[in-house]
Amino acid sequence: MDDVLPASLLWTLLGAVIYPLWLAAGVADVLVHWRDRIECRAGTRESAMHLLMCLQMGVPVLAVLFLEVTAPVFLLSTALVALHGWTSWRDSRFADSVRRIGPTEQKIHVALDAVPWFGLALIALLHRDALVPLLQAGPADWSVRWRGPPFARATIITVLLT
Repeated sequence: MDDVLPASLLWTLLGAVIYPLWLAAGVADVLVHWRDRIECRAGTRESAMHLLMCLQMGVPVLAVLFLEVTAPVFLLSTALVALHGWTSWRDSRFADSVRRIGPTEQKIHVALDAVPWFGLALIALLHRDALVPLLQAGPADWSVRWRGPPFARATIITVLLT
């Protein structure tokens, strides 16, 4: 990473701004759903879609936490962020057919949809040396291996608990 954007700054942005913002939006969404009692209006289908979206985002978070970001890890993360966006659209489309989605919930959904893309962009900047071959003619690193060195234990525990 060059001196213009030091890696430590990007990791700080990811860990201290992007990830907490995404978690806060998720908590806000849960609170809005609790307030609106979606279980009475949308049944289990909407809840199942929310669990699916958590899984779709949990896999990339865990992959980046424990694995080196190589071509397969980045492509998997990209595919799951895109799939999460599609699932979110399907969820909103379904929810709109059975209940009112107010402006506060709509704004929360904007954050829940957009923030993962910002996180992915930061990961791309942090690991651009591994990703450039995907965009140019050159050999990409297709290995899957543990991150080395690993993140600090406190970082791993914090992410796993959230």
